[in-house]
Amino acid sequence: MSGAATEIPTDSAAEAPAAARPKEWDGRTRTGFGILIFYYLFRFLGPRFAYALLYPVAFYYVIFNQKNGRASRDYLRRRFPGLRGLRLWWRNYRHFLSFGRVLVDRGYAFLGMLGDVKFERDGHEVIEQTLAAGKGVILLSAHLGNWELAAYSLGGYMSQGRRVPVNAVMFKGESEKVEKQLKKASGEPPFRIIASNDSLQASIECKEALARGEVVAIHGDRILGGAGVRVPFLGSEVKFPIGPFVLAASTGAPVVFTFANRLGTRHYALMARGPHFFSYSSRKERDANLKHWVQLYALQLEELLQKYPLQWHNFYMYWDADRGTGW
Repeated sequence: MSGAATEIPTDSAAEAPAAARPKEWDGRTRTGFGILIFYYLFRFLGPRFAYALLYPVAFYYVIFNQKNGRASRDYLRRRFPGLRGLRLWWRNYRHFLSFGRVLVDRGYAFLGMLGDVKFERDGHEVIEQTLAAGKGVILLSAHLGNWELAAYSLGGYMSQGRRVPVNAVMFKGESEKVEKQLKKASGEPPFRIIASNDSLQASIECKEALARGEVVAIHGDRILGGAGVRVPFLGSEVKFPIGPFVLAASTGAPVVFTFANRLGTRHYALMARGPHFFSYSSRKERDANLKHWVQLYALQLEELLQKYPLQWHNFYMYWDADRGTGW
């Protein structure tokens, strides 16, 4: 979910003091109009043109987009310790190229032009099995791979002979005008969007959806001013949001870690792990419980990044927005 964030209301018990806090991701995608033009060009010129165009575009980003390039190299140096010089810049180029391919796949899926997509499923049956209990399910994903493509291609999940609605929690960062233009280009998505801009309203809508036995899909790897905890991730501590886990603990809804990673053109791996049931052992242990749950999620991300290192799509200074190690 591009631009997704988990701004579900939480109390601040697990929030560290905010002295000299680094600048964090602000939830806004500033290239919405450019992406719209990109998709229109692809519609008229076709997939081969789109994928071929990615090579010079990725090169342009490596040379001229210093902000995102610095963030990419910061991540790559953490994922590949000791990476330097030309090898680092080559991985930087491939990182942008990987992201471009995901965007192209997503764009063609939205336009109905991607064709048949092959999905290699691993553990996905657990989602429908969990839904049968009637408590709904929280699908916790990340900006890793291409969850949107899976959601568009699958549309929803089946339980007891009916298709269960999917509710995707997203931050609506684009202007209203650009959102309308994108909707004209891509049509209505086969899932309902819960806007996380108003965290209280988002929390209410998520709880209502779970009470109806529906799916709530959230990304748990970006934080936007809400409560969070710091846990080790790729060798250094980083703050993750606690909203998804507070939602699970307060509703009793199971959590399934769900990811879609690109294997090739029109070929994706869908992975589901769980279900996980989160409940506080005591009020006193609440913060420790939350930190443990977040660490469980972070370890799952690290495992996937061992297999798909270039499919991490957080192009901002993730560990330290002001003093990151990338250059």
